[in-house]
Parts: sequence; C-alpha cells; structure tokens
Amino acid sequence: MVHRYLQFKKVHYYVFPLVAMVVWWGMLTALITCWGVQGHPIYAFMDASQNPVYISDIASTNLQPIFISCTAVEGIFMVSTLVMDFVLRTKSKIQPYTFPSQRICGILAIVASIIGQFGIFFVSVFNNKNFPSVHFSMLIVFIICICFACFFNFYNTFMFGFYPVRLTLDPESYPSRETMIFGKKYRIQNLYFVSFVLKMIWLAAAATFAIGFAVCITEGKNSLGAKFEWTLAYWYGFLLAMWSIDLFPSARKHYSQKHANNIDQVSYDKEDNDTFSSTDIMQNPQS
Repeated sequence: MVHRYLQFKKVHYYVFPLVAMVVWWGMLTALITCWGVQGHPIYAFMDASQNPVYISDIASTNLQPIFISCTAVEGIFMVSTLVMDFVLRTKSKIQPYTFPSQRICGILAIVASIIGQFGIFFVSVFNNKNFPSVHFSMLIVFIICICFACFFNFYNTFMFGFYPVRLTLDPESYPSRETMIFGKKYRIQNLYFVSFVLKMIWLAAAATFAIGFAVCITEGKNSLGAKFEWTLAYWYGFLLAMWSIDLFPSARKHYSQKHANNIDQVSYDKEDNDTFSSTDIMQNPQS
C-alpha cells in the first residue's frame, strides 16, 4: 500500500508554480554564475564599480536571451497558477470560495498578475543599457502589480482562515474542515490562517528588501542596493512555493477519487465539526 504521505497525483496543477520557481531561480543563478565566471566585470554602460552588479546590468549583455526566455516561461506558469486556483475553487476541486468578494479578488489577482508579468517581460526586452527609462518603468509596473496580486490572493486566504465555520463539511472533499482545524478554542486555529500568517511574513520581508533596494538606489549605494535586489528576486521564488501548497489539495483529492479503496481516510466526526457555529462566533468574537 502506498504510504499516506505519497497518496497524491504526482504531476498535477501544484506543479505549475514549482516550474515557475525553478525557471526563475535557474535564471538568476545562471546570470550571477556567468558574471562570476567572467571575472566580475564592470560593464561600460555602468556608472561606477560595484559588487555585485544589478540583475538588469548582467541581463543587458549577451545573456539577455536567457533573461527574456526565462521571464516569459516564468510568467506563463505564474499566471496559470492563479488561473488554476480560481478554476479549481470555482469547481470545488479545492476549498471553494466562501464569500462573493473572494471570487472577485480571485479574478483581480489574475488580472494584476497578467499585467505584472507583461511588465517583467518588457523589462527583459527593453534592457537597461539601451532603454533605461522604459526598463525602469516596466520594473515599477511589475512590482506594483505583483503586490496587488498578492493582496487579493492573501485576502482570500485570510477569509478562509478567519471564518472556518464556512469551510466545507463534506468528509469526501479534501481538504475538508476537519482536516484544516487543529484547535477548538480559537477560530484562527486552522491551517488556512497559518498560511495567511506565513504569507504576511513573506510580504513583510519582501517589503523590507524592496525598501532597502529603493533607498540604496536613491543614495547611490549600488553594491548594497544590488544585494537587496538579488535577495528580493530570490525571495520571490518562495511566494511561488506557497502558491504550490495552495493547489496541492487538488492532487490529493484526485488520487483519493482514483484509489478510493486504498487511501487512508481521516475519521469524520460531525459533532466536532459543529464546534464552530455562526452563533458561537457572533457571541464570542475571539472564538
């Protein structure tokens, strides 16, 4: 019998953000490795010596094709991730939306991600060497739109976590409410709220790196600014990993439907699931 931790479809929708992450990290690693192998060159179009150089500076050389192709692939899989998140929730393949506003935010997250990914693609096409103004403008578009995509996606996670009474009760679904709640005292004791907290930690760190990057550019501290930029770029990959976790239940559910007689089922206790009622939450906001 297959171990319970391996009871999921191996190639499924959760792979989309992982592909985007691998391509993104692979691109960054290839760029910085090539720059190191070349002897840490300071390019003619740069103003001063620094270590390391900005991603855009390396990508403005003969390595630009790598930058263009990888951002295109990453963009396709990143947008596909949010599209599949919306589709799977709409079709109840994973936890469906519990508030009308979540469906709207799901659509807005997709729109923001599409604009943002076009932004980073144009960043790669209009290099910093020949088109500095367009390059920088598209970088701002990318950052702002990804922030909006995160906001809408994180909002949906928060609504799942803060209102566990609305989570699905169907014991045949995955994840059902019983598999997500790990405590009965406070309503935030569920995995969706944990996911929201982790996403907010990621966002706080990303904001710190972005602010440090902006301040260093303003003050002309290019070496430190480049370090913030590289850190932020690699940090972005962890967002894709978290989105992969969001889609993973679909792979688990697909496996359970195909192997109904062999999968380990979590016991279902309706009485336990009724611990959280709408009346209880209204009477005691902290529970």
